[in-house]
Amino acid sequence: MPNTPFAVGALVLGLLASPAAAQEVGDDSPAEPSSGEVADRVRADVDETSLRWLGIARVRYSIPLEFSAGGGAVLARMPASHDCSTFCEYRGFVAQVEPGSAGGQLGVGYARVIAANKPRSAFLNNVYVGWSARAVLVRTWGDSELDPARQTLAGFEGQFALPRISFNLGVLRRISSAHEGADRYVYTAGIGWGF
Repeated sequence: MPNTPFAVGALVLGLLASPAAAQEVGDDSPAEPSSGEVADRVRADVDETSLRWLGIARVRYSIPLEFSAGGGAVLARMPASHDCSTFCEYRGFVAQVEPGSAGGQLGVGYARVIAANKPRSAFLNNVYVGWSARAVLVRTWGDSELDPARQTLAGFEGQFALPRISFNLGVLRRISSAHEGADRYVYTAGIGWGF
């Protein structure tokens, strides 16, 4: 059989050209993951997140609440492995109640905050930068500068925070009765500490 050496040679060349034969014996380099393995890894990373409630607090002077102090929480989905002792980005639902000397406010909305919290602390201790957009309901009382002093307003408020200081602007519409000459809209502004 004169063609046998030729067939054996072709078989050896074919084996050497295949990817399995091209790997060196004892090669420790990891094999490329398949697309299914990559999808499984991504799914595992998503599954390892958890919802975290973190407390927020602020004190401020604003119109129409005057001096007020508020407390609430941010609900954000975070990777379970992050301890956030250096910093983390929190994005999610925010809710806050804020009583003041001339009125009270309830706000709910969306916040995005870059902050750090101390280990085992339930509060955002150091807000580096953040913003929120909230729907607010305000009830004035006492010595409010609005006329009449006791009324209910609803609207929107935006907040921007830098380390240790925050600013807010908003617009409210009267939803309770007011006298004929009263403006329909009230514009709000404030400055404070916290988020």
